[in-house]
Amino acid sequence: MADDEFMALYKAGKFKEALAFINGGEKAKYSPSRYAIDKKLGKPVFYRGNKRVEKDESGEWQLAKNKFLDT
Repeated sequence: MADDEFMALYKAGKFKEALAFINGGEKAKYSPSRYAIDKKLGKPVFYRGNKRVEKDESGEWQLAKNKFLDT
């Protein structure tokens, strides 16, 4: 699973390699430029500039929908 491999790189201190891994070596319009780890869930949250991004069903990076409206 991609999240497990990403977290393994993150915990090993290889931050640039972790970001390059999650991008898959491609530069798309919304590919993440930085990330943070959600303290409650322990999962990564990806950002492009100051906008949150996530992968859609087809695996392309898109702007994230408002999480407060989805719940």
